[in-house]
Amino acid sequence: MVSRDTKETALLVAGGVVGFLVANALGAPSAVAWGILIGVGGVGPTVRDEWRRRQDA
Repeated sequence: MVSRDTKETALLVAGGVVGFLVANALGAPSAVAWGILIGVGGVGPTVRDEWRRRQDA
């Protein structure tokens, strides 16, 4: 069975990849596309985990 955190992380990473591809398809600057990918797919799960950790404390 897959945990809730794993499912949410996979969803955020997939959203980041889709955002990256859409930004590239629309001709956005590469910094914007990479910002979406890193922000949603990389930083998003980290922020969510930290927020949950603080809620439990």
